[in-house]
Amino acid sequence: MLVDRAQVVAALPAYELGIRLGAGAFGLVLQGRHRDLNRDVAIKVLDAAQESAPGGFKAEAQILAAMDHPHVVRVYDYVEADGLCLIVMELLAGGTLTSQRQGMTPEAACAVGLAVAEALTCAHAKNVLHRDIKPDNILFDAGSLVKVTDFGIAKSFAGSAATASGRAGTPKYMAPEQILVGRLGPSTDLYALGMLLYELLAGAPPFDPALPLPALYQHHLDTAPAPPASVPEPVSDVVLQALAKDPAARQPSAHAFALDLARAACRVYGSQWITRSGIRLRLDDDIREAADRPPQPADPRPVNPQPAGPPSTGSQPANPPTANPTSEPVRRTPAPAPRPLG
Repeated sequence: MLVDRAQVVAALPAYELGIRLGAGAFGLVLQGRHRDLNRDVAIKVLDAAQESAPGGFKAEAQILAAMDHPHVVRVYDYVEADGLCLIVMELLAGGTLTSQRQGMTPEAACAVGLAVAEALTCAHAKNVLHRDIKPDNILFDAGSLVKVTDFGIAKSFAGSAATASGRAGTPKYMAPEQILVGRLGPSTDLYALGMLLYELLAGAPPFDPALPLPALYQHHLDTAPAPPASVPEPVSDVVLQALAKDPAARQPSAHAFALDLARAACRVYGSQWITRSGIRLRLDDDIREAADRPPQPADPRPVNPQPAGPPSTGSQPANPPTANPTSEPVRRTPAPAPRPLG
């Protein structure tokens, strides 16, 4: 997209324009600075003629403005002028996950997974599906705080699901129901998050993105991903559940995913794993506790200990076993069958 900088300056007179930060299908992003507030910003410049794009640019700005969450990018302003749509957002100087993932430790990968899950929990609570979770849409601020961005193809849903109006998303991360243009729900975003986390942990996605598109789609629909190489089983199990073909077999919510991942990472990497990750997180209390507290070992004591016998006298053995005819037998509830992984 070719943009006349003079048009942007005229539309945003309170801002100084800086360098170009990036470009995409519908526009580009410029660095800017508010003159009076001395606040650095990112200015997303979009062609108003493309307003019919999925979600709409104004809708994206409204969605982001309604979310006040530390792991979602903040929007400061929205302006339409001279055929342009301008979204003024916080500047995320730490770059994208795409640029940061080289050499990322397993602890850092899991920390990113928690941050994205927290952002999705916020979005889903407002009945918004992101539909395009991928490394390019995960950024870091200057202090390594993870931010989810680009709600350009986000979709509102009512109840538990929404009907897709068309195939939208990035094929490498698309859930089966997105490919089939079926009913979408929060578990659709979890599938993309599972794909993202698999790639971060294993160093490569489960399905070769170089495959022809029909073949890649077929893998998403029919091929069960192999367990990610060299990833401990507790963490691998969380990821593979999110990649179940059947949406109902995935975690029931982004919050549940975060809890499962926090517990698994604590079990595998120890109680200080978030500190070692180098990633700043703003977590709900229960997720923070799950991430910091290793699972407790089972209590070795019997469930219903018997009272000690009378002191030994004469030839009686010491502490003979005693019957307790009034006690009820201990009834144990059988453990539920494991959930299929899809």
